[in-house]
Amino acid sequence: MDAGAAATRRHVIPAWFTADVTDVVSRLDRDPDVSITTYVVSTVADAVARHPRMHAIRDCFGNVVTFDDVDVNVVVEVALDGHSYPMNHVLRAADARSAADLHGELHVVKANPGRSETLRLTGMTRWYVTMPAPLRRAMMSSLHRMPDLQRNLVGTVGVTSVGMHGRGAGAGFPFLLHTLDVLVGGMEDRATVAVDGRREIRQHLWMSMVVDHDVVDGVPLTRFIADLRDHLESGAALDRRDSAD
Repeated sequence: MDAGAAATRRHVIPAWFTADVTDVVSRLDRDPDVSITTYVVSTVADAVARHPRMHAIRDCFGNVVTFDDVDVNVVVEVALDGHSYPMNHVLRAADARSAADLHGELHVVKANPGRSETLRLTGMTRWYVTMPAPLRRAMMSSLHRMPDLQRNLVGTVGVTSVGMHGRGAGAGFPFLLHTLDVLVGGMEDRATVAVDGRREIRQHLWMSMVVDHDVVDGVPLTRFIADLRDHLESGAALDRRDSAD
């Protein structure tokens, strides 16, 4: 609730698009070491590394602070005390790691949440929720003006996958907790006409995002989306993993 209240005070650019991932899904079906979610996380991290303004933060003095590493905050569904909970986990330096490596870390954290560096902040969380609501929300609202603290607590970019838990097309818009927050939506089968005139059914992945307009303008965002779509469709993140092996 505090995060939602803080997000309403920021200047947001929402955007969404679809990417033809037919060929990528075919490759992932033959590769149990990478999921569609970790493939998207890896591709987003690579794209942000090429467009560093997308995860820059404007501090309390108005200076734009950029980072060398892309630390991606993801939401992992974990079981605690017999119940399922969404848990934040930060994949550090995701742009410098393979999709298979990211997938392995998420698999370990899902099986054993105590292995997550992010979960170790539980003591701080318990202290935070005892404070009065106005003070909590003031702190949450100021977090995105503290670059180092935000990076340490929740990373520099957020990626949430909801489409993998449902069926069909569609996407929503997440809260803006970072300069860039991405939501992975559902899959949609679309009939398309190939170059030779044949009719094909292609799989399209819905993607949506929100961006801090105080840091990123519309034209750089458009370039980033075009680059991200091209790399999502090309399978470049999987090619990098193959060459590394």
